[in-house]
Amino acid sequence: MEDVGEERLAGERYVVVRVIDGDTVELMGGDRLRLLAIDTPERGELFHDQAAELLEKIALGKKARIEYGDKRRDRYGRLLGFLYVEDTLFANQTIIDSGLACLFLFDDQDLKSHQIKELLVSQRQAIEEKRGLWGVEQKSEDFYVSVKNSFRFHRPGCTIVSGKKPESLRNIETKKEALFEGLSPCRTCHP
Repeated sequence: MEDVGEERLAGERYVVVRVIDGDTVELMGGDRLRLLAIDTPERGELFHDQAAELLEKIALGKKARIEYGDKRRDRYGRLLGFLYVEDTLFANQTIIDSGLACLFLFDDQDLKSHQIKELLVSQRQAIEEKRGLWGVEQKSEDFYVSVKNSFRFHRPGCTIVSGKKPESLRNIETKKEALFEGLSPCRTCHP
C-alpha cells in the first residue's frame, strides 16, 4: 500500500470494497476504516452477523466520505472516522438506529460534537423501542459502577474496578441510566 499524506486522505472520496464486520470496512486502495464512536458485537456474539449485513447493505460498493475525529488512525493502523455513504447516509448512526451497536467513546472524544449527540439520541431511541441488542433481556444488577471521568460502566464485581479506590468510583442505578448518559458497557464484564 502506497503511503499518502494525511491531508490527502482527508479530502478524498472512497469506495467501500469489503465489510470486515459491523464497525469496520475496507476501502479501495487497501485502507481499513474503523467506524468511530460505535461498537458492534464481535464474531460469535448475538447480532454480529446482522450488524455486518446491515453495513454491507448500506455501504458495500458505494462512494463514501469520512469525517475524522481527533486521531486519524488507531494503534492497528486503521483509519478512524464517521462514514457518510453517498454523502448523506450517516452509516455509524444507521447501525446504532438499528440497535446493532452501542455508543463507544474514548477520552479524546467529545460528547458535545454534533455526531456524538446524534449517535446518543439514536441509541436512546433504539433502547426505548427495544431494537436489536436492546430487546434482549439480560440479568440486571442492583447497581452498576463507573470510574469517574470514564466512558465505561461495569458490573460491581468486575476485575477492572475491583482494585480502585472507592472515591474514584461512582454508582449508577440502572444500565439504562448509564447508556442514556453515553457510557459504554465494559468489554470484560459485559453488563
